[in-house]
Amino acid sequence: MKCHRIQDLFADEWAGTLDAGDRAELESHLSECASCREERESLNRLWTRLAAIPSEEPGSGMRSRFYAMLEGYQQGLGRARISPSRRAGFGEWFGAWSGYRLAFQTGFAAMMLLAGFFGGYLLRDSRNGHEELANLRDEVHEMRQMVTISLLKQQSASERLKGVSWSSQVSRPDPEFLNTLMHTLNYDTNVDVRLAAVDALARFADDPAVRGGLVKSLTKQDSPLVQISLIDLLVQLHERQSIDVLRQLTNDTTQNEQVRQRAQWGLQRLS
Repeated sequence: MKCHRIQDLFADEWAGTLDAGDRAELESHLSECASCREERESLNRLWTRLAAIPSEEPGSGMRSRFYAMLEGYQQGLGRARISPSRRAGFGEWFGAWSGYRLAFQTGFAAMMLLAGFFGGYLLRDSRNGHEELANLRDEVHEMRQMVTISLLKQQSASERLKGVSWSSQVSRPDPEFLNTLMHTLNYDTNVDVRLAAVDALARFADDPAVRGGLVKSLTKQDSPLVQISLIDLLVQLHERQSIDVLRQLTNDTTQNEQVRQRAQWGLQRLS
């Protein structure tokens, strides 16, 4: 969670809107975290290459096409927010046109490339460039959440695994995103998907609702592998709310013996 918080500051640093406190936090973290240093250096190189693009005024055709595309995307988001039932149907709709997935991915990549170019132009030539960057970042963030949720609702276990993997791209999850990921952990029919969901939710364990959900999930699991993975995570988080559940597992003679032993181990660590 700390790394994601720091990486969110990179854009403010480039836009020149980073305050003294955040800058001190950024520099302190970068002095200790090689991964974030490499990430900033890589993005700095990309930023430098974007800045080297000649500052030419986009033609009227390019500008109109970009805004038409952006307006269409925003209208699509508005329709998706009309009602929970329609939003729930998005996963079914997405799966129905899986044959066109390659075209969708190509079009999405092209949109992001165009948005990056146009965003670079705005940042160089507009006094409100940092606001445009923040808006673009929010749009990309919401798109990542939508793609993750859609993949998690697919029929194919491999697609749902991709959805869990996509969740690593989200740094500020909304409640619907977390609920979908928790539902995957509790009810997905594939053990590998549920195991991956445990690891994914660990990234958001600073949220009290996620911690509580992890404890409740331990009572819903029927796979020893998932149960042991959850026990290990709860011990790692020092989650004392899990003590009662671990005690129940320890005393439940119908449980897998390895699960009972792991629950006993967890009790010793948390008591």
